Amino acid sequence: MSHDDVPGGTPWLTYPLMFHSSREDNCTLTPEQCQYREGYWRYWYQADHRYGLTTVYFMIAFVAFFTIGNILQRFIFPKAPNVRLWQCGVAGFRYAAYRSFAIRPIGWWSPPLGYILVGLAGTIFFFGLALGPKPYYWSNTMEINFGNSPPIATRSGWIAVALLPFTLALSAKANLITALTGVSHEKLQVFHRWTSYAMFIFALIHTFPFIVHHVWKGDMELQWDTSVYYWTGVAALIPQAYLNFMSFGPIRNRFYEFFKATHFLAALVFVLFFFFHCNFRLSSWDYFIAAGAIYVPCLCYSHIRACLLTAFGHKAMLSLLPCGMLRVTVPLRRSNVVSNVIPISFRWSPGQHVFVRFLTLGIHSGSTHPFTICSLWPSDDKSEPELTLYIAPTKGLTGRLANLATKQTDCTINVLLDGPHGGMKIETMAKFDRVLIIAGGSGAGFTLPVVEDILRRYWNSDGRLEHLPTQVQVVLATRSHEVFEWYRQEIQHVLARYSVKDSGMQLSVAIHVTGREASRMESEPLQEDKSAGINDEEKIVPVSNTFQRPQVDGDIVCQTGRPDLPRMIESASCVKHSTLGIAVCGPAEMLYDVKNAAAKAEALVIKGDGPNEVYLHSEHFSW
Repeated sequence: MSHDDVPGGTPWLTYPLMFHSSREDNCTLTPEQCQYREGYWRYWYQADHRYGLTTVYFMIAFVAFFTIGNILQRFIFPKAPNVRLWQCGVAGFRYAAYRSFAIRPIGWWSPPLGYILVGLAGTIFFFGLALGPKPYYWSNTMEINFGNSPPIATRSGWIAVALLPFTLALSAKANLITALTGVSHEKLQVFHRWTSYAMFIFALIHTFPFIVHHVWKGDMELQWDTSVYYWTGVAALIPQAYLNFMSFGPIRNRFYEFFKATHFLAALVFVLFFFFHCNFRLSSWDYFIAAGAIYVPCLCYSHIRACLLTAFGHKAMLSLLPCGMLRVTVPLRRSNVVSNVIPISFRWSPGQHVFVRFLTLGIHSGSTHPFTICSLWPSDDKSEPELTLYIAPTKGLTGRLANLATKQTDCTINVLLDGPHGGMKIETMAKFDRVLIIAGGSGAGFTLPVVEDILRRYWNSDGRLEHLPTQVQVVLATRSHEVFEWYRQEIQHVLARYSVKDSGMQLSVAIHVTGREASRMESEPLQEDKSAGINDEEKIVPVSNTFQRPQVDGDIVCQTGRPDLPRMIESASCVKHSTLGIAVCGPAEMLYDVKNAAAKAEALVIKGDGPNEVYLHSEHFSW
């Protein structure tokens, strides 16, 4: 923002207040100097149009590009799945969405290649916009003054202001960008952080030239004492620096609960002082109005919907399982005293997650936490839906929940639900010829509704489905023998409810126990478990890492050691003219292996040496 000829008013804003400051320019320089000063990329009185609107157009172009892709994927590709051009185009985009990089020694996992390309395009564009035009500073002397706002500071300031609406839009769980592009809010979080970093970098580029300029003039202290811009600028930079510093992955993960509890307040303070700092220069306040118009309705929608859901008296039942997992069950319908059933508009599909606010946990009541939904919506209207979550307790909120469940049996707690969010871009994994469902550790619960959805679709259709997967393989890797036993029972219960004998579907479950527990299991004989088995002859035996050819009706096997996931995916993708669906939920290293293996499979689609389609849905433990 320019600091030219603005009288010092109150400590907050200058008066008289206006919505837009005047664009009237009275140049007192020579005609040649005025003409130079009014150059297209140099003229301060049009800087908001040159740099602010250009930033907006660039961001809208990206949103429009992915909106078109979403429309094509949802409405065009399903009607022409066998058209070679479409297959290659979709595979190319998916390759970019899956391929990622890593520096394993330091535990760094990159975003997908497509994200990196988008970030690189933005970096080149914005730095080109800020650093490309010249000059960076006016050639002022004590007699000649082109202006008190260094051109590079003007450019970077307007870029930062114009990014504000998009940064806020990307932060909301229910947001317009997700609605247009089909990209779930959790996958947009990386862009929320990147636009925040960009705002901070350009805010610093905006700040330091003013300091240099006024130190040269010798009036830095005077400006600080009399101008609204300097102290409000610093007041905005402090919370902005806090937000950016705390959002770095290792720091955010280390202080997650504290950051989650404070980041909204810090963001509010930042926006407030940023608003004062802009001080209605040119059209700067338009961007705050746009930010509010985009963000506030999204925020209100989420909160109002969550409050309406909770108004029906939802209570979560907590139970600590022998494996150490915490099960949270939330019935979503209740009968009142007149026995009228109140339905809740809260329908979910496999792979979706929900934000839960636990209302009686002190400071933790102030924030919501995301959890993957591990149950399936009932197939009929007579059954009452029950939302089930499986949580691995650590510290903070989940630790307190585990303590409550330990101290009190049948523990219940009031909850506020926000969702469902995310999920797969397809209706069901049952549409693919081959399905590979992978999970690691506490991601085991993610697989249960995915598997049940496939089996239920066949069961409810009485075998009349036009398409049914010929092969479904479930792979779980866990360090805990107790989790292995729990999951084996849970998946057996699912398989026991739906028989797929004589369907032609080959279904297997492979549970891999890793770490120290693997050594213990190798030294102990595995016991036969017929309590919830699928057939009396089923037996848990070690198997190799190769892609199994299991027997019909569910073959559960156990193995010690890590599964060779890339090899499994390579084996599953070697069948030409077939389709492959992959779903994975686990730690970063597992997702890295699966995503890159899926990217290689997409390359086979493009070359014509593999299946016709490969689809991957991935979920991480944290964002």
